[in-house]
Amino acid sequence: MFKQLLLPALLLTAGAAEAQGVRPEDGKQVSIPLAGRGDVRSFEVTRDGDGIYIQDFRRNWYLARFYSRCLDMPYAFTIGFKSFSSMSLDRGDTVLAGREQCRISSIVRSGPPPKKIKKPRNS
Repeated sequence: MFKQLLLPALLLTAGAAEAQGVRPEDGKQVSIPLAGRGDVRSFEVTRDGDGIYIQDFRRNWYLARFYSRCLDMPYAFTIGFKSFSSMSLDRGDTVLAGREQCRISSIVRSGPPPKKIKKPRNS
């Protein structure tokens, strides 16, 4: 009887997370498939500049973390990729932002980036 009650509760919480568009990172390393010029649809830098959320052309989100913080990344309007493979972006590849080259330490599947908190205006 305990198993019957536990399973619906787990499904309910997993469904709520998916409804919000958030998928937990499982820590499993993945690569982002790249086949042409329009493969990266969007990107957003993490708040502390130690990683980047990348959305591919299929609207899947990935979180790429860097070995160290990239200072130019939060101010970049465009980014570039330097990859060992022409077909995918993997751990060890580089993201170019301005004059800075940021090496990727890990890539995991992710939900969309967290929403930015808007500060209230003082009238």
